Amino acid sequence: MKSKARADRWNEEVQLVKEEMRRVLAFLEWKAVWWTKEGSRSLDVRPDIVDGIRAYAAKQAYISRALAYSFKMRWESAFETQGQDYEQGHRQDEDDLTDGCEYTTDADKNGGAELDADED
Repeated sequence: MKSKARADRWNEEVQLVKEEMRRVLAFLEWKAVWWTKEGSRSLDVRPDIVDGIRAYAAKQAYISRALAYSFKMRWESAFETQGQDYEQGHRQDEDDLTDGCEYTTDADKNGGAELDADED
């Protein structure tokens, strides 16, 4: 029961992290659009200042989009390797549970192959 509860909590944490990641990407895209709109506003200042404001807004929009792209690429690669890491870790956990155990038999170490051979 404790293991199931821990697994359920872990799955809930994974879902929360995925939602947080989605929200970060949505926020960064919203911020980029906001900077773009701010840069295109008409201002009652000298033309050289308007150029500077537009350049700054364009740079901030670019930074937001670049961050979003960078995060998305990193997170997608993490999800691709997540299944592989789980399988490798699960096999390692099984090995760790049986290594050095005084009750471990050769059949346990060989995945039950010797028991199957004895039944034939």
